[in-house]
Amino acid sequence: MAEGTGRHDGKDLVLPAFEMDCRDWLVVGPTEAGLPEDVAGAPLLAVLSTVLIAEDLEEATGALTVGVLDDEEDLEIRAVCPGAAAYELLDEFVTPGTRRYVMPAPGAQRLALLAEFVVGVGRDELDRRVDRLMQSFRWQPAA
Repeated sequence: MAEGTGRHDGKDLVLPAFEMDCRDWLVVGPTEAGLPEDVAGAPLLAVLSTVLIAEDLEEATGALTVGVLDDEEDLEIRAVCPGAAAYELLDEFVTPGTRRYVMPAPGAQRLALLAEFVVGVGRDELDRRVDRLMQSFRWQPAA
């Protein structure tokens, strides 16, 4: 389980809560990954990586950032599974092999997490790992 704590509107949230199989995923901070602390002005929370070793080495990487949802923005999304907190962004301009997700904070907050993965094209097992990871996301109130 990867967790961090954030503040917004005076209410605490635990960010994020994934049920991760640590044999499948490696999570590091931006510094350990050799990346800047932000991406296009959005704070970079974590870098996720998974590798398949078969006939060839296949890797999927993802970046988890935090941002504020625009009230006027009408996002084309689909829930990753019934009752899920994560939604896949359905953008016709997305680069092939890239998958993007948004996890709006509960309540009336405009805070959201954005996860963007570079999986590649035709990599079914990596796609399944990303799907399982995003289905496991849950917002949790701070104790």
